[in-house]
Amino acid sequence: MQRREFLATSAVALGLPGWAHAQDDDIAALYAQAKQEGKVVMYTSVPSFLLDRWKVLFKAKYPGVEVEFFRSGTGKVLARIETETRAGALGGDVVWMADPTAFNGMVAQKQLLAYRPPEWQHIKLAKQPDGYFIAGRILVGCLLVNPKAGGAGVKSFADLTKPALKGKVAIASPLVSGSTHVIDGTLWKDPRFGWKYFEQLKKNDVLVLNDVPDVARAVASGERAAGISLTLYKYQPEYANSPMEVVLPTEGAVTMASPLGILAKAPHPAAAKLFYRFLLSPIAQTVLSEAGIYPARDDVPAPNGLPDYDKLKKLLPDFDWIERSQRENQARWRELFGG
Repeated sequence: MQRREFLATSAVALGLPGWAHAQDDDIAALYAQAKQEGKVVMYTSVPSFLLDRWKVLFKAKYPGVEVEFFRSGTGKVLARIETETRAGALGGDVVWMADPTAFNGMVAQKQLLAYRPPEWQHIKLAKQPDGYFIAGRILVGCLLVNPKAGGAGVKSFADLTKPALKGKVAIASPLVSGSTHVIDGTLWKDPRFGWKYFEQLKKNDVLVLNDVPDVARAVASGERAAGISLTLYKYQPEYANSPMEVVLPTEGAVTMASPLGILAKAPHPAAAKLFYRFLLSPIAQTVLSEAGIYPARDDVPAPNGLPDYDKLKKLLPDFDWIERSQRENQARWRELFGG
């Protein structure tokens, strides 16, 4: 099915304005309750341009239900949830972050609601057995390169340590970025890399920035020739005319299922379920694909210009190890890079 046909079919199924309405009774009941609640609030690390697009689509589909976001890095999102929970004043309903290990802790602390709507049948990855969270998207750690700034020929993680790229590489901090925590954790555990790789990056005068969007900006602007980031940033409108390119490393791209869940004490529980189901719907998942992010649903196409997920050469994270080793690795990072 062509993308245009797919979008049209999905939109009809969702009943957006101008298309046929076809809501099941459960959705209709949730919508009625959500209108009484008035709004839904999501705490997330998802980029703002995606949030803005979803907000428009959701409000067109469900008028009368406002959508609000608190958007920051995974660490700050978790800190806000923890602070508000201790104060008994939780403001968020839905939570969506990059780092799956964070959700295991939330399950252990009983911070998430078990909820398995029909949309789950179309998603194969990161299904928490008891229904507390599921993959909402699949992030792919890659190389971003700028050929005009000296990045031509960069094909692998190993290339970033070469003398020709001294002072020309940027990376994000795993203390701030959840996706970087997973990417770096995968490399730390891989015997081909380990901490020796990061020591080599430091000797090569790597620039450490806060988050993966900062890496994209540095590469797109030509401030740096290459960096470790995510595929999605090449697809953002602000980089449409940039020479920046996505390179899938020859060693394999680090893939991570980015979990989505509902907070157990959500102040707007019906609106939370309604928005959660919307985010797992074909139309919302297609927004991801068009933005260079692999959708979680198995019936939505991969991003243009990238291989199907099943054909992607992958470096698979060991999430249990990353979670167990988090404190040790964070301490070692601070010793090496500060922060």
